[in-house]
Amino acid sequence: MRVLGMALARTGKTMRGHALILGSQTHGLTGVLGDAERMADALGALGFGVLRCVGAEATREGILQGYRRLIEVCAPGEAAFVYYAGHGARSPEPEDGFQFIVPADFERSTEEDFRGITSLELSVLLAELTTKTRNVAVVLDCCFSARMSRGLGLVPRALPEVPLPVVRAHLARLRARSSALGGLHVESNPHAVRLVASALDESAYEYTNARGVRTGLLTDAFLEVLEEARGLRVSWGQLGRRVRERVLARCPRQRPELEGPGRRLLFLLEELEQELALPYFPERNRHWLRGGRLHGVHLEDEYAIMPLGTLGPDARRALALARVIEVLGGSSQVELDRRSGSVIPTGAPAFLLRSVQPRRAVVLEGLWDASAPFHVHLSEGLQASPFVRKATGDEQESVLARVRLGEGWVDVLDADEDSIVHPLPLTSHGALEVIRALEVLARAQTLRELESAADADWLEGCLDIEWGRVFAGLTRRLPSVGACLHAGERLYVRLRNRGRSRIYVSVFDVGVSGCITLLNTSQPSGLVLGPEGVETLGARPDGALVGLELDWPAGVPPAGERPESLVVIASDAPVDLRLLETPGSRMVRATALSLQRLLQGFEVGTTRAASVQGGGSLRVTYAVKHIRFWLDPRPRR
Repeated sequence: MRVLGMALARTGKTMRGHALILGSQTHGLTGVLGDAERMADALGALGFGVLRCVGAEATREGILQGYRRLIEVCAPGEAAFVYYAGHGARSPEPEDGFQFIVPADFERSTEEDFRGITSLELSVLLAELTTKTRNVAVVLDCCFSARMSRGLGLVPRALPEVPLPVVRAHLARLRARSSALGGLHVESNPHAVRLVASALDESAYEYTNARGVRTGLLTDAFLEVLEEARGLRVSWGQLGRRVRERVLARCPRQRPELEGPGRRLLFLLEELEQELALPYFPERNRHWLRGGRLHGVHLEDEYAIMPLGTLGPDARRALALARVIEVLGGSSQVELDRRSGSVIPTGAPAFLLRSVQPRRAVVLEGLWDASAPFHVHLSEGLQASPFVRKATGDEQESVLARVRLGEGWVDVLDADEDSIVHPLPLTSHGALEVIRALEVLARAQTLRELESAADADWLEGCLDIEWGRVFAGLTRRLPSVGACLHAGERLYVRLRNRGRSRIYVSVFDVGVSGCITLLNTSQPSGLVLGPEGVETLGARPDGALVGLELDWPAGVPPAGERPESLVVIASDAPVDLRLLETPGSRMVRATALSLQRLLQGFEVGTTRAASVQGGGSLRVTYAVKHIRFWLDPRPRR
């Protein structure tokens, strides 16, 4: 293993963090070594000390030692970055779901000495790393299944099939000697950002770019956007969406995914309050935003397409203004008013300027002094909000919430007149908190009202949903309406595809305060369910049900049962719905779905090569199902 960054440390410059660069160029890949070199150079230029394990050094033991060395040198809060380029593979029996990366000495595997590195082992290492520092990012330019791709000049990554007993024996040895497996964040480590080359059932490719460089599509796009983001306040979510659009434009068969805390700024622990931008992309000489009915887009909405690093709309600085002229399930066509000389890069963020959707009414109760600073701040916030407004006094209009003025404090009540926050002070910060609580409530109500697309009958018939309570490994199935759970209890959600086509399913929790949390964090564009496929949120990979823990939000007064709901959205194509989430996740993501998801983007192939325009299917059919229950703040006795 070669260690870079020591000279950097001796010059007196501040070390920003540590990076581990892994590259295993085997079985026909030709761009891995160059990718590893370019990634190491890019991270070194950003101030990282770089550990490299590439080529012949990238054996099983070399990679594991490199990871352990990274864990050893990282300090709390320091940035850690892990990059892997090479092959991935999975067991020949898909139902087993065994997945692993392929080191340089993989072909020397025997039943007693398996030379791959399983997702289980990588999960344990990632958990150890995030115990040292939570400022972790992982980029995996590899793929996992043995599907064939034809008609694009692509050569599939044809890795020799690995006998299933070899992998099973290795996993049995791991489980027998490891005590760390039970404490993993199984659904998705919440402290690490992960950018993977493709979805669970898709390919990742390498190609020759416009500069004549053989490279992975993901790596090429990542390095481009990383350079564009230099010196800017850019979140991992913004970077990931821009990278995805770049990759889709070059090869619509590969769709990168970003997991983890997407609002976190690059290589920092600081997070943006919220992200509401939709990425722009061109398609067939038309202009589109990657957001549609599912994201709350409406005809005639207006957006400002902004430069990377922008945190909100600004018509004066916009690259273009965009008016929505067609709305589909997951995307919207826009008409552009370009600024003189502006070039709009694929993936540029588009922020809502004006929505035609009616804003929800909020009643102000009490004796308000119109000139008081708090009232001025609150009125300005209501006027500027795209989600809520001051009620007109019309008795017929539906009221979302009430803001009740007290002696030196203000209370926010929902439509049932239950407090959704503790009383807030009459300060400018208090006014900001009131607006935030109201907007969270408005967005939650919009999601609760979401209905299936008009042509989704077949999709509704495909999806079976079972949910219920988990206690001591046993389940109790609950009805879709009217059940009552208590804070601290655990739930499971089992999804089955009864149809003949692949579907993608996302599950949201809408909490008692209105906070929206995506539960399928390991596959944020939807859990992939093939025909008769089953996924269980709350299950360990060995099948034991652990459940997802419900907690009562600290900011909500514990004054009795409140309504909560799960919203299940199934679609016939992957759709990234994380922008529906609101800040302040309230569900404890305990040990949940499978460890194998850490490397969900892997697929076996040989070439990551394509030069095909277009971002894939634009029309998305979706079906929505709601599970409504009550949450009691008291622990169950």
